[in-house]
Amino acid sequence: MVQKSTKKFQKNHLKRTIGQRKQVQAYKKKTAKGNKRKPTAEGEYYGDEAESAKWQRSRGSEQALGEDTNAKELFAGGVQDNVEEAFAGVKKKKKIAKVADDSDDGVADFTRFLDQDDQELLNEENNSEGSDNEEDDEVEDEKILDGSDEESDEEPQSKNGKNRENDKEELTGIVIAKWKKSLNEDKSLRALRQVAVAFRAAVHVGKNESETMKFKYAITDPETYNDVVMLTLTQFPEVLNHHIPVITSSGGRRTIATTSKKYQQLAPVLKSLSANLLRLLSDLSEPKTVTAVLIAGEKLLPYFASFRRFVKQFIKAVVDVWSTANDESTRLMAWVVIRSAAEFGDKGMLELCIKTSYAGMIKNCRHTSIHTIPLINFMKNTATTLYTLDREVAYQTAFDYIRQLAIHLRNSVVHKTKDSYKAVYNWQYIHSLDFWRRVLSFQCDTAKEEKEGKESALRPLIYPLVQLILGAMRLIPAAQYFSLRFTLFRSLIDLSRDTDVYIPLLPTITELLTSTTITRSGKPSTLRPFDFEHNIRANAAYLGTRIYQTGVCEQIIECILEFYGLYAKHISFPELVVPCVITLKRYARRKDRLSTVTPAKGRKKAKKHENFTFHKQLLEVVEKLEVNSKFIQDRRKTVEFSPENHVQVKQFLKDVAWEKTPLGQYLKIQREVKEERLRILRASMEKEGEKQDADEDDVMDEVEGDDSDEE
Repeated sequence: MVQKSTKKFQKNHLKRTIGQRKQVQAYKKKTAKGNKRKPTAEGEYYGDEAESAKWQRSRGSEQALGEDTNAKELFAGGVQDNVEEAFAGVKKKKKIAKVADDSDDGVADFTRFLDQDDQELLNEENNSEGSDNEEDDEVEDEKILDGSDEESDEEPQSKNGKNRENDKEELTGIVIAKWKKSLNEDKSLRALRQVAVAFRAAVHVGKNESETMKFKYAITDPETYNDVVMLTLTQFPEVLNHHIPVITSSGGRRTIATTSKKYQQLAPVLKSLSANLLRLLSDLSEPKTVTAVLIAGEKLLPYFASFRRFVKQFIKAVVDVWSTANDESTRLMAWVVIRSAAEFGDKGMLELCIKTSYAGMIKNCRHTSIHTIPLINFMKNTATTLYTLDREVAYQTAFDYIRQLAIHLRNSVVHKTKDSYKAVYNWQYIHSLDFWRRVLSFQCDTAKEEKEGKESALRPLIYPLVQLILGAMRLIPAAQYFSLRFTLFRSLIDLSRDTDVYIPLLPTITELLTSTTITRSGKPSTLRPFDFEHNIRANAAYLGTRIYQTGVCEQIIECILEFYGLYAKHISFPELVVPCVITLKRYARRKDRLSTVTPAKGRKKAKKHENFTFHKQLLEVVEKLEVNSKFIQDRRKTVEFSPENHVQVKQFLKDVAWEKTPLGQYLKIQREVKEERLRILRASMEKEGEKQDADEDDVMDEVEGDDSDEE
């Protein structure tokens, strides 16, 4: 029902008030466009905002609810209801809205409200919340913390009407020491707010002047800047934990009482701190400071959990540090933050951490070398542990990404274009395959499953991943990509060892024996030995050379030994090695290697190269396999169980160390030789890198010398 006062206002003043408002709007638009025409008498009067506000209050004009508000909608519920609604909005936003009415009740009340001072309004709000003296703060500080300055279109003004830039307070060590004492001794929330304001100013040091002009404090001394940053990073978590303790549940989740009174009071402070912490992390490059920010961020994560947008940006920034930082301690601390966020959050938070870390890892493994492989392995090993936190999320995420890799492989097979294979034959794809191999190896480890008494939820993904890797190995059977095949072969060897799953890998290696890289004579070359550990593609200069042929032969021998080394103690070893022994003997003892192609007249008959060293190595491998086979046969003569007894089969030779078997002893020696070879290779590459840097310095010195001579 429309009140009497509303009807009276609509009858006597509504039309005139709307007309006056339109005139004011028209005048403001003209002055904004630079119109130099003389204003009307009413426009001249409206030019002074203070006088205009006083005149509007006396005449009962209405301006509070926006320029586009419809008059009928504005007064449909009565003047008194609209005044109360506007008043509630003012208290929430800490801004004075100008609402007037000509009624006998509502207008008088709201006019008295407009006559009150802003400071009194804030004091009244603080007193109504029951906060003590420590929790009171200045109006300007509150506006900075809740971001009201950024939303305002007007230039920040101080109490005396001057620009705040001229009223900035120079922050000194004495003030910081006072704050530190209050935080340490009294856990003062007032000091905490002041530190948050100073921290915001410190983070924006050196930024655009239009951004820094809004801040209360000015920081010009580097030592003061460092003191403010370190005070914030060290004291904020401690003081917050004192007032709002972090609660750790039985499941390990860390939470806080977000509905508590103090949390609601500190919400603007936390919001300001989160934004400035994120900005600081993106600007820093010094490892110690970055580590300090990460330590503080890890402690403050429970307080930022409700700021989902910030958490997403913060996790992304931390992942960037984790995947790119050169300092080992910084990378490790970044991982602690990611792991902590995944543990205390819900499933959505865990999925965010898993996907963000996976994307960061793949993004930064595009270029792989002997220098970058330690960082890549660190990312793989740490990201793998995230999949132990929730079985459902882990399975769904792993399934989706493995399926995505399978789609890339299928497209490369189906769409046989010139560059279709490049979607698979690159380091990012290979590292993705190896990463999921590590996830399954870690989750489906037989010792871990026996301890838990159940199979891992990810074990069904082993078969599709194995088929995917085998398909990638055989996509391009060219000699140029033999190193890629060896890399994936070693990955499957590790998967088979950890999960106790038999993978028939021998054909992927023995089929290389018929390659022309092995059968034909290699050209002499002065190239250094090819690095099969850190390359998936051989340059054209290596193809057909003797140095590359020798390297491929060594890799074939190594792969065969590593594959059968997995089953050196298995009761079925004699049967497993039969196909390999037959294949290797047939190849090594083949004597007639003359070409069957009839040569042209006047030319000598071409003869294929017979790599006697490689043949000798193959026969040595056959000998070790036969010796180990006889060792197993002698041991299993005494057993009294059948092959159907899987428990006893697993217990066979359990008391014998793997290194004590004939094949184990030989393979151990070969691994030591390989490690020595890699050590020499690393030393030569480092020496070459130092020499290259020295040559670049000499060139720069010569250029600088030439420039000085010209001057």
